[in-house]
Amino acid sequence: MHVPPDLSDFVRDALNAGRSADDIRRSLTSADWTDTEINAALAGWQYQDGAGAVPRPIRSTAARDALFYALLFVVFGMVAGNTLTLLFAQINFWLPTAEDLARASRPTGLRWSMAALIVFVPVFGLLDRKDRRATAADPARQHGTMRRWLSAIAMLFAVITLLGDALYLIYSWLDGQITPRFLVKSVTVAAMALVVLAYFRDARDLPLPALPIPAAWVLIGSALLALVLSFWIVGGPAQGQLEQRDSSRLSDLRQLANDVAACPTIDRTNLPETLDPMTCARNPARLTGFASAIKYERLTPTEFQLCTEVEDPDMISDFGLRVTGSTVCIQNRTD
Repeated sequence: MHVPPDLSDFVRDALNAGRSADDIRRSLTSADWTDTEINAALAGWQYQDGAGAVPRPIRSTAARDALFYALLFVVFGMVAGNTLTLLFAQINFWLPTAEDLARASRPTGLRWSMAALIVFVPVFGLLDRKDRRATAADPARQHGTMRRWLSAIAMLFAVITLLGDALYLIYSWLDGQITPRFLVKSVTVAAMALVVLAYFRDARDLPLPALPIPAAWVLIGSALLALVLSFWIVGGPAQGQLEQRDSSRLSDLRQLANDVAACPTIDRTNLPETLDPMTCARNPARLTGFASAIKYERLTPTEFQLCTEVEDPDMISDFGLRVTGSTVCIQNRTD
């Protein structure tokens, strides 16, 4: 470990003054140096008659410590950030607005955050456990330069987040825009910022004298809760495959609607009563196998619609599409 220059100089001068190692240890212990720091400082010098205190080589672990704490800092940020994303999605789901109710669709775009938590929560748990054990064995780790700098940066961001959250909350109250969903989101942001502050304290526990709960447990518990609830409302791999199939169907539907509107093999001023949309496809290679199931219907001489069946119509919220049961249709014109 890195030995502070003033500590190293004190040991050297004390050895040159003829003081014993035990005497030096007692003096440093009374000055609140840790055993690890004292041992490292004493190991850095060897007293020899006639030569005095001779320095020993000290192998620095600063680079390894920097790597460990930088990784812990990044992993903690990934867990906290993606947990907050999933919690916001839960709030949107359980406290919907009138616009959300009109769409009547489930939250989407959350699987990246879900995947991030599946990867980073176990890594964070292992790193935090290693750090706690190492700090219990060597209290001097709490005073490491890299740990203190990264902790200070994290606490700065947390304080700025708390202040910004309070500022926006008061502004919204003065502006008459307070809603239950907004209040819950503000409380969630404030709670996450407090967890960050608690974790990057030296003790890394919540500041509860009667019940010192590790902040890491609170974060991991929140992440697991958000992950389980997200699986419940978003679905797992089977739901994802279903959505991908429906996405391909809708992509084919839009592409063929444009192709039929510009089809050179039909009379576009007087559309036919029946038509296979695939005969108008300009680039069939870009379509999927679902394109063959798309049905054509003539509405007016210059207006038509294409329809296809989907597996999960509740997920369809695109403008320009009409959903009836499990059938999705799109209208287009040739003029």
